[in-house]
Amino acid sequence: DENPKADKPKADEECDENEEDKDYHRSDPQIAICLDCLRNNGQSGDNVVKGLMKKFIRCSTRVTVGTIKKFLSLKLKLPSSYELDVLCNGEIMGKDHTMEFIYMTRWRLRGENFRCQNCSSSQACSQDGTFYQSYPMVLQYRPRIDFG
Repeated sequence: DENPKADKPKADEECDENEEDKDYHRSDPQIAICLDCLRNNGQSGDNVVKGLMKKFIRCSTRVTVGTIKKFLSLKLKLPSSYELDVLCNGEIMGKDHTMEFIYMTRWRLRGENFRCQNCSSSQACSQDGTFYQSYPMVLQYRPRIDFG
């Protein structure tokens, strides 16, 4: 016989975690992203990656590049051994970078992407307006390139 008491606390912990995580970060600040396929430049035919049918997504600002890579692999039906690079403004992003970090540090069109809801100002607003993203942040993806 297995010891059911040893398994029970683990099951309780999982229930608590599931209840807390049911919103899947939907209550987090959201960001709009365009996932654009970089076409292969003279690479072998084995490394052809297709573009997504729907390339615009909205997700939590806490989503990491690693999660975006998993999403792309699922949507593009890539083998698990297949690796992708995700880039912003031509720079390869690390797998632990969050969308918020990339937006704040790498996305060059930052000033043009936000407008105040109260006065349509793109500058820091003295009114109590909430800023919102009016254009998606563009991330490119391509097959991983080994420079070694």
